Amino acid sequence: MAEFLPATSSSSLGRGGDPAHSINWGLPGRQSADTLPRLYMTGDLRAVTGLSRTQLDFYLRDGLVRPTARTESGFLLFDDAEVELVQHIVNERRSGVALKEIRRRIGR
Repeated sequence: MAEFLPATSSSSLGRGGDPAHSINWGLPGRQSADTLPRLYMTGDLRAVTGLSRTQLDFYLRDGLVRPTARTESGFLLFDDAEVELVQHIVNERRSGVALKEIRRRIGR
């Protein structure tokens, strides 16, 4: 007697077509304990937050934004928490809050 398995697309299958090893592309809400956190490079961070290179460099020098990690090549990496913090800083600045006040509120 033939065994019937649920249909799966080949793009959702992992190694050797085994659904137990399905690929996690880092989509929000789909992280498991064995996946690495999403890290953003400075260009990604600027694209997500709308900051210019000059603004981000200023926030980095000023200590408002802190990289989560650094690659062996020296590239700065930022995690989701830091991205959310930068988005918060951008929103506060757009609403007219001074950098000194933002620094006090976030404790940096």
